[in-house]
Amino acid sequence: MPHLGKCPHCSKTIPRASVETITIDGGGESYKGVTYSCPYCHVVLTVSMDQIALNADLVTRLLKALRKG
Repeated sequence: MPHLGKCPHCSKTIPRASVETITIDGGGESYKGVTYSCPYCHVVLTVSMDQIALNADLVTRLLKALRKG
């Protein structure tokens, strides 16, 4: 049986999370990010950088560098 966590705000078991895109500003740069929220009370559980966007940016930068090569 899977372990399901509980929301620290409403104490309901969280079977899934709501995800929204955001912009993260830091160090003079902006990054694509996501928030993960409780599907019941909508409190933000965590914020993270968008890994798919980071990977796409890395591939773009690598291809650009290789073409200059």
